[in-house]
Amino acid sequence: MKKFLKKKQWMLVALVGALGLAVYLNFYLVGSPSTTKGKDTAAKKNDANLGDATFVGAGVSDPNGEPSYFEEARSVRTAAREEALSIIQEVLDSAQASAEDKARATEKATAIAENVLQESNIENLLLAKGFADSVVYIDGERCSVVVQQEELQQQESLQILQIVVSQSDVAADQVQIMAAGA
Repeated sequence: MKKFLKKKQWMLVALVGALGLAVYLNFYLVGSPSTTKGKDTAAKKNDANLGDATFVGAGVSDPNGEPSYFEEARSVRTAAREEALSIIQEVLDSAQASAEDKARATEKATAIAENVLQESNIENLLLAKGFADSVVYIDGERCSVVVQQEELQQQESLQILQIVVSQSDVAADQVQIMAAGA
């Protein structure tokens, strides 16, 4: 029995570590709005070498230098996840927490990690389908998708819905799709 608990604890540590890595990579790859302020876009283009890989849509701001809706939404989403993960980590590190509390915290951490992966996959597939930018929120059994477009045609909405349903555990009737003007 003790060996089983040890295996469970190591699995828990591995899952929390993987979740932390996923959040860090998401933050590192997406960046924060503060990292794009004050940088000259033309200077960024001149620093690039032919053949270098670039992150599409990185640093997109409005003409006033303010972060776009999508940058801001990703930043808020990342901050909320980091806060939730720190609370989960406190429960896991707590000596007073029961095994049941720790098991629930582990389940929540696993769910957050799965949501991060599903949201990222959906956003990448939407980019591949030609949508300039998007942000996806998955919360349990519900999903909200916001795409950068003046208005959505029925065919585009169906494409988005098909991507969300195929990449997540969300039912089609629980998906909300919105367009945010370009």
